Amino acid sequence: MSNGDVAASVPDAKSEQAAGTAASTPRTGFRWRLVSSLVLWGIMLAVVFWLPPTGLYVFMNIVVALAVWEFYKICEAKGLPSFKIWGVIGTVSLISGSWFFFGSHRFEKLSYDFDIVILIVFAVGVFIRQFPQKLNPRGIETMAVTLFGLIYVGWLANFITRINFAYRPTEDGRYFVMLLVVATKFTDIGAYLVGTTLGRHKMMPRLSPKKTWEGTIGGIVLAVFGSLLCCLWLTPETMKLRGVTPTHAVIIGLLLGVAAVIGDLAESLIKREAGVKDSSNVLPGHGGCLDMIDSLLFTAPLLYVYMRLVLP
Repeated sequence: MSNGDVAASVPDAKSEQAAGTAASTPRTGFRWRLVSSLVLWGIMLAVVFWLPPTGLYVFMNIVVALAVWEFYKICEAKGLPSFKIWGVIGTVSLISGSWFFFGSHRFEKLSYDFDIVILIVFAVGVFIRQFPQKLNPRGIETMAVTLFGLIYVGWLANFITRINFAYRPTEDGRYFVMLLVVATKFTDIGAYLVGTTLGRHKMMPRLSPKKTWEGTIGGIVLAVFGSLLCCLWLTPETMKLRGVTPTHAVIIGLLLGVAAVIGDLAESLIKREAGVKDSSNVLPGHGGCLDMIDSLLFTAPLLYVYMRLVLP
């Protein structure tokens, strides 16, 4: 082999090695994402089922407070200011109010009024917080981003608390939290597995370049499977999923699967606009707390509405 041949072969070897590394990166990333997701949501379900009720209260406050903080940091990367501390206070207040009023069966009806009070106080408080800001020429943007963060993260995530206490004084709501987590996370897993093996048609490359229609359909199908699995496991003998027949389980799986996809795309839109990849780097493979709960922000309210309006 001539020197020229040797020289030519070196770049080829390097390029092959680089190609192999690039090919393995998505799978490695997914393994980290899958492991961290299973661990984190396993911790949440352990908190729900094995710890005293205050365990979920603490867990919810920590995760959602970090998530809303990450949202404000993403907006700052786009040049949009916000009152981050005020937003965190509002989020914790919403969760605490639902926890107290829903947790106490006698005051359940007052929880809806409390949400309204918190939102009114928060909206007025944002204006009051802006009054002394003489050097902030972007007051409208600051107030709008702060309010949107509370609604998008704090208020929507708070429906997990409502689901948990939906059937007080019994503790059957915990099983609906499990149904919520299983159906939502099965959507993510199914979307990746089907998308990487059969995905050919891009869904919305502007928002999520790797998401395909085949993967999306696979994720929704797996969400239905997870919902049915929970129904068949919990309902026949224990009746822990009140009123959830196999037909309801299929409908819930379809609804939550679609909502999970929309929730994931919604956060992708926000991050794409801000030019960031992850909300933070605190969770291996996931990024941040907002990345972890982005789908749940859309699936939790939908499941709660279905429980209230459809299930017997």
